[in-house]
Amino acid sequence: MEDIQSLQNGAFRTFTALEVHVLGYGICFGILICCLELNLSFLRVRIASSFGFLYNPLLRLLFSVLVASIAWSFETLLGTIACGALLILALFNTYVICRYPQYRAALKELSDEDEKVIKREARKHAWRYAAAPLWEV
Repeated sequence: MEDIQSLQNGAFRTFTALEVHVLGYGICFGILICCLELNLSFLRVRIASSFGFLYNPLLRLLFSVLVASIAWSFETLLGTIACGALLILALFNTYVICRYPQYRAALKELSDEDEKVIKREARKHAWRYAAAPLWEV
């Protein structure tokens, strides 16, 4: 009986339509930041053409502040922690990009090399499986 009353008294949080909408934006923006930081060539071109402002340090900082404010708007402990972490990382990222402009070029070069190695290994494994009889795979 106590469990039923606790469910009726709001033990589980329900979200309004506006909160769900804002949460959807937060998830999409988080995925966008992750894809930007992965720095893979096939993602880099699409992100640069659609979200070119993320390659400007100041605009990237403003975008990170926007994402942090979305996390803050939920007024939970996790949202507060995420907001603080995002702000610290955004400030650090902006400092590094502005202080060391060659960092971006070096990062692009490293990611291109890594991507070539990954593609080469993937082809090697694909040919190994394609050439092997079905019962040996």
